[in-house]
Parts: sequence; structure tokens; C-alpha cells
Amino acid sequence: MEKISLVDKKDNILGYEDYKKCHQGKGILHRGFAIFLFKEENFSSKEGEKNIKILLQKRDNSEFLWPGVLGPILGHPNKDQTYTGAAEYKLKKFFGLNIWLKGGEKIFYQENYQKDNQNIGAEKELCTIFFVNFNQDMKDNNFQWVDFKELKKDLEKSPEKYHPILKHSLKIFEEKLKEKRQEEEIVLKLNKIFDKYNKLVEPTILKILTSFVDKKHHQLVKYPILTGGKRLRPALAIITYNLFKENKKDYNLKDILFASAGLEIIHNYSLIVDDIIDHSVLRRGLPTCWAKFGKSIAECVGIDYAASVFQSSNLTNKPKEISELFAKVMKEIVDGEILDILFEQKGREDENYVVENRYFDITYEDYLKMVKKKTGALLRTSCQVGAILANASQEEIKLIEDYGLNIGIAFQIRDDILDIFGEEEKFGKKIGKDIEERKKGNTVLLFALKELSKKESNEISKILRKEKIEKNDIKRVISLVNKTKSLEKSQKLAESFIERAKDSLKKLPQNKWNQLLEDIANFIIQREK
Repeated sequence: MEKISLVDKKDNILGYEDYKKCHQGKGILHRGFAIFLFKEENFSSKEGEKNIKILLQKRDNSEFLWPGVLGPILGHPNKDQTYTGAAEYKLKKFFGLNIWLKGGEKIFYQENYQKDNQNIGAEKELCTIFFVNFNQDMKDNNFQWVDFKELKKDLEKSPEKYHPILKHSLKIFEEKLKEKRQEEEIVLKLNKIFDKYNKLVEPTILKILTSFVDKKHHQLVKYPILTGGKRLRPALAIITYNLFKENKKDYNLKDILFASAGLEIIHNYSLIVDDIIDHSVLRRGLPTCWAKFGKSIAECVGIDYAASVFQSSNLTNKPKEISELFAKVMKEIVDGEILDILFEQKGREDENYVVENRYFDITYEDYLKMVKKKTGALLRTSCQVGAILANASQEEIKLIEDYGLNIGIAFQIRDDILDIFGEEEKFGKKIGKDIEERKKGNTVLLFALKELSKKESNEISKILRKEKIEKNDIKRVISLVNKTKSLEKSQKLAESFIERAKDSLKKLPQNKWNQLLEDIANFIIQREK
């Protein structure tokens, strides 16, 4: 039997010991993990909420402690395994489940096991608990679905039937469910807002895009817009306009409508170009413009979009000012895109400038510079345009700019996380695309490279510099990343920028539009696509 990791209460590894020795007598503090698989069923007719069921496993009767009781999937990280890596390994090896675990709640708990008034041993564990939404049936007869409410009652009545970790974990699970409900409510609320503004802005976008374009080619220029998208940028502009214009006599939504259309056209223009550069064939779950119509047609469509940007600015009540802002942000996006290309570790060997100016060592400052330009600049401008057209003060414009820039940085960091840890069906893009494209400018990779051993970091760098990256290469990089705390660090970094954005909102008008902007900030670091 492999030895498991001994730790102190701060999770510093102190050594390794056999499983049984760790659990004898008063026990030795060690690492463990618990995986709770749960599913949500139809809404309860009485309470209007979802019924929750948890999948519990019956422990083998030969277990040293708590034989034959019901509990979650349990295990211990061995030497060189992280909590996440060990838990994923167990799911795959013993149950054939390929599940990428995200985060996890760490708890310390201790329980003595007694039988016939004899102290047999103890569980003294620093345990990471994973909660996984799981809607499959397990073929193993040792598993059974248990109603969450009934489980709580039975745990009070007959605790001896269950592993003691349940009583330590169910409160955390309830808190997680409550957070999930709140997140779902925010997402539902924002989706309604985005849908509302999409219906408002989309006809204007399509009218501008198709003007002066041959009818035969309307389907070409409409395609990128009609593939969908959240319409976050127009929504930000309209909400910001309303933030400063609420209850004012000169309120006129048309003032912001054309600028909002221009912002979405800029965004989709950048995506058309980005997809050509990255050879991306899928966006929003559909073929990209160049994948559907060909590269030359996509490049032509891009020029239509560039022209349409300035048509939209000319239709605003401050055409010169908005036109300058649009020109500035488009150039910033290009600067960011060039940096992103130069962060690639190989490829484009026929492009001398790229080959000669690659960044093999990328610092956090390099990464931040790229993200501010490529992603942050347009969200900043979306807020800035709304404030300017609402005649906000210079101080207010600066505050809302800071809000937009900070949520933009957080947005890209969340994108980096989803590229490595996301679910392809939800994300709408291929998982591991940054690895396939040899992009080192991903915050998850940058954190992982710092944390891994020199040998493992070099292995990732070698993969990123291969002539052709295969599926197994992507899996290997992800498995190495999973050994680190890069997901946790990246999410905390994103959250720090969201907090900065919220700080800006505190100094701006306090109304329902301010609350909507805060909801958008929360949505950005919770989104799955």
C-alpha cells in the first residue's frame, strides 16, 4: 500500500506514512478527500425549489474504520499527488468517470472509532471536499441515491449508519447550494437584461452592417452577429448611460443606441480577425466566419465591420468624440493581439517578425499589459461611451472607466480558467485551445509554471514548442497544471480585479443601474461560457 501524506494544520507536508498507522490510536493528521456527487431533480410542487439527491457509497465491510456505513467517495493523496489529482485519479480508475474537479472546500476534522467500548482508532484528517453536479446512474450496487432532506433527518436519528464526515460536510453543502441559487438568480436576471438590450440593439447593428452592401452578401456580414453572444458591451454602455441619466429630463435612449451598436460591431470584428489568426473553427458552438465561408471572404467581411464602426459613431450626438474613442480602442485591441501572438512559443515560422520577437519568458506584467489591451480596453470603452453620452463629470467617467477595465481583466482571466478547466458544451469553444495554440499568455499556465518543479515546467515548455501538439500533449499539460494551485490562484486574481471594480461603483450614483453593474461584475467570475 502506498504511503499517504502527513501534514500540519496549515497543510505543510511533514512526511509519509502507511494508511493503517495514520488511523491507529489517536491518529496522525494526514491529507484526505471526499467527493460528493449530487443531482438536482424537478422542482418541488410545495416549496418551489429543486429536490436534491446525493449519491452515497456503502463502505466495504473489511474497512479498518467505519466498515459498512454510507458515505461519499473517500480517499487519500499519495506522495506526489495533489488533492484534486488524487480525487480525479480515483474517479477514473475505480469508477471510470472522467471528471475535472474544480476548487474544493478544505476542512479539519477528527473522529474516534469505537466498537464494543474499545477505542479502535481515529480519523484525523485535513480533508478537501468536492461537490460535483452528477446526473448519471452508477452501475455499482454499492451506490445509492439518497434524498438530501431525508438524509439530514436520518443522520440525526441514526448517525451510526453514516460516515462521520457527512455531519461535517452537509452544512458546507447547504451553503454551496445557497450560493448556487443566488448565482443562478443573478444569471437569469442578467440574461433577461442582455436579451432585452439585444432585441433593442440588434436591428440597428444589422441595418448599419448591411447598408451599402450588395443584398447577395447580406448573409455574409450578418453571420458573425447572428451566431449569438451575450451582447455584454452594448449592455454595459446602455446601463452606464442609465446610471447617470436616471430621472433626468434630457434622457433619450437613442443617444446611446448607435454607439452601443458600434461597440458590438468592434467586438465581433476583433473576433473575426482573432479566429483567422488562431485558426479557430468554433465559436459560440458554431463554425467561425472563416471556417464557414473561407478565409478570403472572412477578411472581406472584416473590412465591412471596420467601416460600419465609424458609421455608427457618426450617428451619435457626439460623433467626433466617439469616433476618436473607437479608433483608440481598435488600435489598443490590435496591440494586445500582437502581444498575444508574440506570447506563442512556436508556429508562424514563415513570419519573420513573430519568430524574431517571441516572448519565451513572460512576466505577470507582460501578461497584464496584453490583457488590458486585448480584452480590458473594449469593456472600459463601453462604460466610457455610456458616461460621455450621459454628460457625466470627468471624475465619474474616470471611475466608470476603472470599473470597465477591471472587469475586463477579470473576464480574460476567467476565460483563461475556462480554457483549461471548462466544459466544452458550456464554454462553446474547444478546451485546451491555448495549449494547442502554444499560448503561454494564460494566467493558469503562468501560475502553474512557477509552482511546478523545474523538470515539470521544462516539460510544459517543450510541449508548447513542439511542431505539432497532439491530444495526449494537451492532457499531459492539464494533468501537470492539476498538480498545482493555479486554478485557485487564478480565480483569486480575477476576484481581486472584481473587488477593485466594485470599489469604483461605491463612489458612483447608487441606484438600480449601479446594482446591475455589480451583478455583471459577479457574473463575470462565475460564468461557465
